Amino acid sequence: MTRKEMSTESASPETSIDSFDGADEQRMLSYKAYAVAFSYPDKKLFEHFPRYVQEKQGMISEYDRLFRAGLVWLYGAEHTVKNEFQRANLLADIMGFYMAFGLEPDRERPDSITCELEFMHYLILKRNRIGSDLSIDDAREKSEICLDAERKFFVEHMEPTATNVARKIIAASSHPFYAKAATELLTFLESEKRHYGSVDDANRTVEMVKG
Repeated sequence: MTRKEMSTESASPETSIDSFDGADEQRMLSYKAYAVAFSYPDKKLFEHFPRYVQEKQGMISEYDRLFRAGLVWLYGAEHTVKNEFQRANLLADIMGFYMAFGLEPDRERPDSITCELEFMHYLILKRNRIGSDLSIDDAREKSEICLDAERKFFVEHMEPTATNVARKIIAASSHPFYAKAATELLTFLESEKRHYGSVDDANRTVEMVKG
């Protein structure tokens, strides 16, 4: 992404905010880790997953076999649309989310799993930064805008893309890194579905009390 906050390179595993909710911080770091895991196995990946550095050549070969040879597409549209009209609408909708926050992909399609994972990481980080800065006007309202974007983007784009990609990887690969990452990603997505369901329940309760 062209904004530094969206980059997996700038979002180190040590990223932290004093007011961060512990669960939010872990979720944010998980999105970051999965974004790195499904990127090309270069220096950045092995800095994040140092235990696999001795497997570099094998991982490069498997990455090429899976993702560059077209065995598994890392792009949501390849799994969820039926025609070019739907594809154009999907990509435009995803870009709408990114542009609303002043972001755009850098040398990558907007529906790539890595871009979508990075965007979720960014939204959680931005929401918590807003919540921790008392100098920001309308901080609560702006934080809720981020949360609403998180929920909608996860349901409409992130979860369908990641679920399809992960299942394809599991079916196509027994590689210890990629098969494990895909399996753990599916578990994480189930946890996220429960998380956003609980957020919706809490918001409905608040609205009932206000009413």
